[in-house]
Amino acid sequence: MRLSGVFSRMVIYLVSVTFSARAQNDAGLYRDSLLLQLRTMPADTNKVLTLITIGQQYENNLPDSAIYYYEQVHKLSKRLNYPDGFVRYVNNYTAILNMQAKYDQSLTLLQKARDTCVQHHLDGQIWKVLLNIGSLYQYKQEYEKAASYYLASLPMAEKWGSNSQVSLIYGNICGLYRDLERYNKALGYGRQSVAWAEKTQDALTLSSACINLGNVLNNIGQRPEALSYLRKAYRLSKNAGDLALMETSLINIANTYDRSSEASAYLPIYREVLPLARSLEDITSETLALKGIAEALYWLQQYDAAQTTLDTTITFALKNNQRNTAKMMLLLMSDIQIAKGNSKKSVSFRNAYDSLQMAIVNEGMLKNIQELETKYDVQKRKQELLQKDLLLAQGKQAALRQRIGLLLACAGILILALLLYFGYRYYRHRQQLQQKELATLQAEQENVRLKAQLEGQEQERQRISQEIHDDMGSGLTSVMFMSRMVKEPAPIAQKLHLAAKGLLRKMNEIIWTLNASQDTLDSLLAYMRLNLVELLENAGMSYHFDFPENLPNIFVSQQYRRNFYLATAEVINNVLKHAEATDVFITATINSQLEINIKDNGKGFDQRNIHRFGNGLNNLKHRMAQIEGRFAIKSDNVNGTVVRFTAPLNL
Repeated sequence: MRLSGVFSRMVIYLVSVTFSARAQNDAGLYRDSLLLQLRTMPADTNKVLTLITIGQQYENNLPDSAIYYYEQVHKLSKRLNYPDGFVRYVNNYTAILNMQAKYDQSLTLLQKARDTCVQHHLDGQIWKVLLNIGSLYQYKQEYEKAASYYLASLPMAEKWGSNSQVSLIYGNICGLYRDLERYNKALGYGRQSVAWAEKTQDALTLSSACINLGNVLNNIGQRPEALSYLRKAYRLSKNAGDLALMETSLINIANTYDRSSEASAYLPIYREVLPLARSLEDITSETLALKGIAEALYWLQQYDAAQTTLDTTITFALKNNQRNTAKMMLLLMSDIQIAKGNSKKSVSFRNAYDSLQMAIVNEGMLKNIQELETKYDVQKRKQELLQKDLLLAQGKQAALRQRIGLLLACAGILILALLLYFGYRYYRHRQQLQQKELATLQAEQENVRLKAQLEGQEQERQRISQEIHDDMGSGLTSVMFMSRMVKEPAPIAQKLHLAAKGLLRKMNEIIWTLNASQDTLDSLLAYMRLNLVELLENAGMSYHFDFPENLPNIFVSQQYRRNFYLATAEVINNVLKHAEATDVFITATINSQLEINIKDNGKGFDQRNIHRFGNGLNNLKHRMAQIEGRFAIKSDNVNGTVVRFTAPLNL
């Protein structure tokens, strides 16, 4: 089994790491600290880097939130004319596109990033972009292009990159030459990858390099040395707790054994792979492991056990689009039936194999034919458009000559009319100007007075929010961290921690409310989403957000922001306390008004008996009434509860 393609994709997007429970907790605190800093940071390049760091914190668990912050990086970098920020945005955002299998969109962005690096001489960034492009071309099996990008990035990586990154580039090139079956070249690059990895003292980098080298050695028949490197990779990945690399190492170890004579050696290995693949939800590896188990049982002449394994595995493989593996399972099932003396069943499975093989071949041919037809249609349309353009140009020239004479005659009349018109307009303008000058002077005096008053109010609001942030914020954060440092947490320490955390959240709400720079619809929805996600995640509840991506730049008042946010937060708290729900759906719709719908799948309640909300229902109505909005609720014991808030926007 070749794994070079897998590791070529591991090289580029090393933005997500695996944390222990303690490390995840610390990472959350680090993210909270960054979010707190972000609210008061000026719009400069440091804010770009902070936004990238926050996006990376969300990338593993909340890719939608990561995309939001990466888009903010893009917008701010464009506003600052900061090309380095744009390239960083591409290198991080395309990692998520690749996870979503949007490879063409990813390649387009990477090519733009490459052009930006060349234009602005970003030597420290261009090698990463070239490496990413090479990896995508290798995935697309365009090996010549992939090799050219890898080799172009290598000397720059040795100058600007880390030892780990250089090792992974050598590993990519090793995998590329394995795909081309040029094993001598692959062996040289594989040994280089291991040499650079050994300098890093990083177990996962060294494990990846050992897997690549072990596979090449197995390809050229040096099995003992291949097993040595593959077993070393397994030990390293197991000590590091990396299940994916453990799975990959074991599959490659199993593939070194002869399929017929050493079945007893690789059977326990595939059985060890199976639970790893299932825990990782790796369908491809799970299918390969089941096939390996069945194949080993066949060669061990345990035909009934092999047939039982394949009975369910073939259906599983076809259901999950693992057709090449399913094809080989059908062939193996045919052999099992021969061994059991069931010639009719053997022929049936062989026919199923032939049909699936033909379908796979036909699909490839159909894809090639469709590509050729598409190219032909594109060329044909281009020719038709060129012919139409030529005819249009000729018609325009004839019409132009006719129009010139008419335009010259009309121009003389128009000039005379304009002279008369503007003469009259000038006379009227002089009269109106004299009347407006007096009104303008009076209006300017009133504007100066009002502006001075508003600036004084705004400065006072900024001073209050800054003092709250500087004095109370640092104190509450210190209390929260000190309460966590208590070695044997007592109830009072836990209560102190919760109280400090709650006060810190309330303080952040006040700062956000007072900050006039946040008086936008975009800021309201972003703040609402981040804080509601935190409430739901802390409660362990599943949630789904459906907010528009491209928001118009609409001003909303301080009271509008505060009332809308507090109303939605109060509804979420009621869901967590009373609804016994497992899922919450939160959607936002924007037209002439902002509409927020919150739906849960909880037990609901009788709307004639609304004690669940208590005084909160009156509070919700009062908050929405203050911003000329409306509040509605619908609930039953079957469909759960739906709460809707609407309030007009000043478009």
